[in-house]
Amino acid sequence: MNVLIVAIGSQGDVNPFLKIGMALQGRGHEVTILSNSYFKKSVQDAGLGFAPVGTTDEYHKMVDAVDTKNPTKTVKVVMDLLYFNSMQIVYDTIRQLNVPGQTVVLGITMAFGARIAQEKLGIPMITFHLAPNSIPSVVCPSRMDGFWMPHWMPMFYKAFVWRFIDLLTDLFLGPRINKMRQNLGLPKTKKILRQWLHSPDKVIGLFPAWFVQPQQDWPKNTQTTDFVLFDEADNNPIPTPLEEFIRTGDPPVVFTAGSAVNGARAFFKASVEACELLNIRGVFLSKFADHIPDNLPPNIHFSIYAPFSKLLPHASALVHHGGVGSCAQAMRAGVPQLVTPFGMDQPDNARRLSNLGIGAELRLKQYKGPAVADRLGHLLGDQEVRTRCQKVAHRFKNSDPLVDICRIIENQANN
Repeated sequence: MNVLIVAIGSQGDVNPFLKIGMALQGRGHEVTILSNSYFKKSVQDAGLGFAPVGTTDEYHKMVDAVDTKNPTKTVKVVMDLLYFNSMQIVYDTIRQLNVPGQTVVLGITMAFGARIAQEKLGIPMITFHLAPNSIPSVVCPSRMDGFWMPHWMPMFYKAFVWRFIDLLTDLFLGPRINKMRQNLGLPKTKKILRQWLHSPDKVIGLFPAWFVQPQQDWPKNTQTTDFVLFDEADNNPIPTPLEEFIRTGDPPVVFTAGSAVNGARAFFKASVEACELLNIRGVFLSKFADHIPDNLPPNIHFSIYAPFSKLLPHASALVHHGGVGSCAQAMRAGVPQLVTPFGMDQPDNARRLSNLGIGAELRLKQYKGPAVADRLGHLLGDQEVRTRCQKVAHRFKNSDPLVDICRIIENQANN
């Protein structure tokens, strides 16, 4: 089987597909990852084939343009520089690498070029969703900032809101997607977010039913699995200075704003104040050293990177942006989470952690030292939260979704 995996996004978006690709390759299949050139080394370190569908410069421009105070602008920048710009390249690459009768395409939610290739070239495709809010539901809608749609509202109200969302998203996504479709002789499409994005062949949600209950109005071909966790720990161990810091005191709280947020200076400044107010130790993780305040106190250690699978078991809590991969890693480690969502799927993930009783949310505009200290202090001191975290962590024991995922892919390729 010739497997082409379209994995476009941040490190958290790419990592699960590296692990899936490695599992498929271990079963004798040929695997090629289509992603931004920024991830070429990660793909090659995993022993997988790589095909570039975007430049490193484009990725850095996207990161530099992310504005945590302006989610609308951020969404537009991400769409333009990552997804729209790569759409034609993804299509052309799939067409070139296609082996008729042997190829199956795996695509992340926004793999527009892959969906178009499926329709035009007739190549089997599976849509993978990393977070629950990527599968819209009228019955039980995910949380979306800017739209008031609580679960208890009557169905007619939620259906009306969704029609409005369909209109807005089609106005935003439709022109670029339909222009490419028209150039290829395909008809215009609509209801892009609720219908077209999801492959008619198969849809897989990489999150378990205990995290989000499957809904009756999801696409009928949807199947969910356990989380797929991968952080390149074998190739990127915990740095020695960080290991020494961990050994010299109480378990620290880990603070990170994510791998693709170049604008977190205020986040880390407030985090320093929170650590001082609570008299706790902290670990700051960021690829952007200029975000970190000068002259950190001795109870705080800065590191550019550390694999969560190795670090979080030694932590007392995780304070982060709410990416689904970070949420899952903390759940597996059994530590409470304080989430400050910036946008995309993060607000919905924060709500689900709160509903499980294993985390809390603090909006970005509220992220000030005293407020962080208050919310974090409650999480650290609440034994019931600790107990619930351990119960959730137990769900990850003996969890290996890769065999099931590989079988689903193989079955789809044989249909």
